[in-house]
Amino acid sequence: MSSAQRLMFVSSPTAPRVELESFPIPTPQAGQVLVRNTHTQVSAGSETNFLRFGPQSYGLPEGALRANIGYMTVGRIVAVGPGVSGFAIGDRVTTTAGHASHSVVDITPTASIDPVPAGAPDDAAGFAALGDVALHGVRRAQLQIDQSVAIFGLGIVGQLVLQFARHSGAYPLIAIDLVDERLELAQRCGATHVINPSRENVVQRVQEITQGTGAEVVFHCAQAASILQSAMECAADRGTVVLTGSPPGTATIRLKEELLRKELKLTGTYESGMTHPHVYWRWTRQRNRRAFLRLLASGQLQLGPLLTHVVPAAEAPGIYDLILRGSAGWLGVVFKWE
Repeated sequence: MSSAQRLMFVSSPTAPRVELESFPIPTPQAGQVLVRNTHTQVSAGSETNFLRFGPQSYGLPEGALRANIGYMTVGRIVAVGPGVSGFAIGDRVTTTAGHASHSVVDITPTASIDPVPAGAPDDAAGFAALGDVALHGVRRAQLQIDQSVAIFGLGIVGQLVLQFARHSGAYPLIAIDLVDERLELAQRCGATHVINPSRENVVQRVQEITQGTGAEVVFHCAQAASILQSAMECAADRGTVVLTGSPPGTATIRLKEELLRKELKLTGTYESGMTHPHVYWRWTRQRNRRAFLRLLASGQLQLGPLLTHVVPAAEAPGIYDLILRGSAGWLGVVFKWE
């Protein structure tokens, strides 16, 4: 390949779009490595925020109209700059760079670059960043064996929350989504009960499954902020509602009936400042990513069934059109860089 390629997200008042463009293959400088990516993984919620609501909704500075976004890649190191230690040419790694065939990564003590263990396939390993998000939410919930859990939203993050909660010993595990395909996958990955709100009363079903108590921990993993009220209604007295998704917009909740009378705890998860371990919180982002990769390589995490689209990067514009139409017909999306 004489030049590199990348996906550019272009903001426009009428037709935001995604384009594939060429750029010169970069040369790593001191303290950097160059990774030739084989796959990049889509974080559907975050990335489509750019297309739906503009660059600032993705956290880009005011005035930015074009950006190479995305933050999950896997590939091999093909060049190493001066002063790099711990990584070598040929190493298979996952990073948090944008959608591109090549990525330059700074090597620092807290760099977002991790070795991929044998047994972890490229198409799944790149989801380590979302594995970190899901695992952090489960750690914040402090799950106990036989603690009841309900999960709203069975995208990749919700599916991983489900699997980590299962590993924590939680029971029952109640999966809630409007898309039957996602509920079926959740059952394959450990859900003990599934609920489709288009056909069933969610609060009533959660009460029945938990023998009238409600779910002791409820995870909000959906893209709809308004679901927070339903999540609180499903929670048990003194229960916890954990926000692990990144839903845009505003939620309206009842303060007295749920938050006050049930003494609920609302827990946000964002991982600011989680690059260094602390004696009171040892679970850094790197440690979470590497736990995800270890469990994936050992077969204890199932991502294969969740990958619905593993396609050449040239097909990206059509894939984003599919995602923007709704949640049906896709789940895990991966771009191949041949």
